[in-house]
Amino acid sequence: MGGRTCKRVEVLFFGAGKKGQYWVKLCKEIGIVPKGILDNAMEMKGKSCEGIMIHHPDELEMLSFTHICITCNRQEEIYRQLTALGVERNKIVAGDHDLLNLLFHYAVSEPTWFWEEVKPENLPDERRILFDLHNGMVLGGVEAWVYGLAGDLKTRGHKGLYLTTDAAGTGVMDVTFPAKILNYKEVRDEKERIRQWVKEIIKNLPCIVICNFPWNIFWSACIAKSLFPDLVRIVAVQHNDDQSYYRAYSLWQEYIDKCLVISSQMEKKLLLLGMDKKKTCRLEWEIECKEKLERTWNGEGACLQIGYAGRITMRQKRADLFPVLAMKLREKGVCFCMNIAGAGDYSDTLLEQIKKEKLQECVMPLGYIDRKDVPFFWSRQDIMVSCSEWEGHSISQTEAMAGGAVPVLTNVSGVEDDVTDGYNGYIVEPGDVDGLVEKICLLYHDRKMLAAMGKNAHDTIYQRQIHIDQTGFWERLLKGI
Repeated sequence: MGGRTCKRVEVLFFGAGKKGQYWVKLCKEIGIVPKGILDNAMEMKGKSCEGIMIHHPDELEMLSFTHICITCNRQEEIYRQLTALGVERNKIVAGDHDLLNLLFHYAVSEPTWFWEEVKPENLPDERRILFDLHNGMVLGGVEAWVYGLAGDLKTRGHKGLYLTTDAAGTGVMDVTFPAKILNYKEVRDEKERIRQWVKEIIKNLPCIVICNFPWNIFWSACIAKSLFPDLVRIVAVQHNDDQSYYRAYSLWQEYIDKCLVISSQMEKKLLLLGMDKKKTCRLEWEIECKEKLERTWNGEGACLQIGYAGRITMRQKRADLFPVLAMKLREKGVCFCMNIAGAGDYSDTLLEQIKKEKLQECVMPLGYIDRKDVPFFWSRQDIMVSCSEWEGHSISQTEAMAGGAVPVLTNVSGVEDDVTDGYNGYIVEPGDVDGLVEKICLLYHDRKMLAAMGKNAHDTIYQRQIHIDQTGFWERLLKGI
């Protein structure tokens, strides 16, 4: 810290144990300290933790605060305790992401620790576009969208750089632009991760950072902008209905030039959290969708082809439900092949489950497929399935429908923008595997309806695509900021 005095912030921590001590130390490293610490252990009352006074919750009425951060492992229990004590829910912060989001925001006013006197020199006239790929260069909807956008911008003369990590292990090395990869397995310290990203962004000034995730790269872009406000522009994209996006983007909105949303529902939620409406903008994307759909669907008695393309993760995508779905379909006597394209941190476990349940003949993990092969992949599928617990507006869903695959999926953000239940697909509630099975069985036993709904799915997407001008949209956006 070099003897620098830490700034005290109007935040209380709840928990003075090892986890609480970790968070206090992190705060000091980034130049802030909490106002006080709460702990249920009566013997801790009046003592200190890392120099911070410890209070019992019965003293809460005497303490002023903007937030209470839960810094112990009993988060649900403490959350209920705080709400019972009358603390407003929006003042309670729990989970590593939300804690980091708040603490880095408090620290941004004194960001000298983020960069080691990195000075921008000999700045080029043209701004480089930096693409946030926090989850790694994998096959996912967001990543696919980034690769496509990068290719389009490059053909129009823009220079770019991927900012990415090894978070998902070995990934897909798209070579449209060079990539700066930060090894998270080696750099585990959150402060150091931020510091390195800020340095990298400063090296590429002037720049426009397209932030696709509310994590380290986004925070680093905001910090870089606080240091060089005239040289950094930030486009934050709300790809997902995950609450972490809303909380991060609304909290840091002073640094965001434009916030792109992919559904009206997302915009409403952001506005309720105080986002400036002038900063929001609806994002559409272009995909390959021919005017005339030229394909067939597997007829009566033929093996039903069920497809999935995206990240193979348990969190959000619920890839752990694919074997369950397959077993239930097998029990119903359905002849099917589930073709799973993609990679992720659940890929190895999924392979083990397929082997364990003897599903090798009906569940086919294909791994990564090249972007150019995605339309062909969907043209071979009768049904597109998704078990996601949340989404933003799934690109995979749109691509599948453009290829005539009938979507059978869970009711998450963006689904109802494309799918009319019973007309061009089916919608069930998240976690309802039996509901997915029921709808797939309907299509399995009525192949004429399958073909009709597949055509309706294509027509829905085509009618929207003919009005989209993504090239013009991005040219106007980049010039506007």
